Amino acid sequence: MTEDTQGSYCPYCGAWNSVTDGKCASCGADLQHSSEEVYSGDTWRIVQDDIVIVPERPVVTEKIEQAPPRSKLLVRALLFVCCFLVVAAAVGLIRASGGKSPKPPVQPEASSEESEMSEAVEASENSVMHESAVSETTVKTETVVSETTATTETAATTENAEPLVGSGTNDHYYTAPAIRLTSFGGETTGNELVVHSHVHDNYNNEYDAGLGGMRSNVENVTEYLIGDQYKYFSFRIVLNYERRTDNHPDTFVQVYADGGLIYKSQKVCNGFKPEDVTLKIYGVEKLKVGICGQGDIRVVDPVLHNDEGYEQYSTMVPYRNTSALDRVPISDLEYWNGSSAEGGIEYITTTIRDNAGNTYASGYAGTHENQDNWVEYDITDCGYTKLSGTIIMNAEPEGADVVTPVVAIYGGSGMRQLYKSDPVVKESGIQHFEVSLEDLSQFRLQISGKYNIRIVDCYLSK
Repeated sequence: MTEDTQGSYCPYCGAWNSVTDGKCASCGADLQHSSEEVYSGDTWRIVQDDIVIVPERPVVTEKIEQAPPRSKLLVRALLFVCCFLVVAAAVGLIRASGGKSPKPPVQPEASSEESEMSEAVEASENSVMHESAVSETTVKTETVVSETTATTETAATTENAEPLVGSGTNDHYYTAPAIRLTSFGGETTGNELVVHSHVHDNYNNEYDAGLGGMRSNVENVTEYLIGDQYKYFSFRIVLNYERRTDNHPDTFVQVYADGGLIYKSQKVCNGFKPEDVTLKIYGVEKLKVGICGQGDIRVVDPVLHNDEGYEQYSTMVPYRNTSALDRVPISDLEYWNGSSAEGGIEYITTTIRDNAGNTYASGYAGTHENQDNWVEYDITDCGYTKLSGTIIMNAEPEGADVVTPVVAIYGGSGMRQLYKSDPVVKESGIQHFEVSLEDLSQFRLQISGKYNIRIVDCYLSK
């Protein structure tokens, strides 16, 4: 018989006691050929076909209570994770709903031990969650109050604030009355522009006053200190009536705002039609006007204003080639454009004789022997519908024409040709013409050469 003097563990009855002949002394179970897990000291060991000898007998009941089964540890861990997830979800719902606590989800019943642990964890989390919700609600309330206060203060500031000078967005700031640069009383620099009274453009329309340059072939400038008081600068560019046939290469108008170029006109020469210009000058402190060309250009009705309409500032007295008569000689009309400085066509008031010996009191001739000489007339709203006349060969030419001497008449869009005579030479007879000007606003009378051709009895009729 073999006896364990210190004792072995019996897996059947759980007792520590002596073993006699491989059997438990308490329950008689056969322990000789069993393979069991036994607890010895602080270590679980495997007993296989032998008897485990334990050096010291531990207090088995205490060890078992201190080492709970693995299944319970796993359950507690899972329960803790579930509680954490539930609490996190609840906090998220509270934040999403603006601080209102949702109803807590129904939890499955747990054992008393698990319940106690769950309640403790839940109480702790609820406390933290409540403090967080209260803090967040307080912050939101303070933010809303702060934003509301800021909005109120901003509105009050906007309502009572003075407009920003030069911003161009505060229309109530621009309240200064309109003023003309021809009578500007403020501070100026440069002072190279002069004021001309009773200006006439190349259509012979009349204006109260206009600006012109002092010198030729340079830019004449004057800068006006306007102090950001106006939104618009309006003016009309015209060709001076006395220079209506000039064709100088560098004649134009430029406008600068606080040193920067904001406008440049086209070339102002013969054939130029009056051009109205309106520039936005929001925020401009200094306005400079430059004129290149001394006698050709006039800037009329130059007005600083705060109204969108410019027509009310115009001083133009229109000139119309009109007459109460149904038939008028073209010498009574003002031409607005010509082929040369002399006007292109000369009006002769001395006696004219043709190659047949006929005499005439007056007539028209070209000014150059080697080119096409012409003048243009504006007959807008005149009511004239026909141009008629007689072409003769001058009986006493003072020279020879270089070009073929013919008469041509143009009109309409693009100045299309309406009439062309036969060449006028010594053997030529009298040629009569009558050209329709129906629905036309302008026409051109052209004489090629200087010596041979004379036009007599030239009339406009209705």
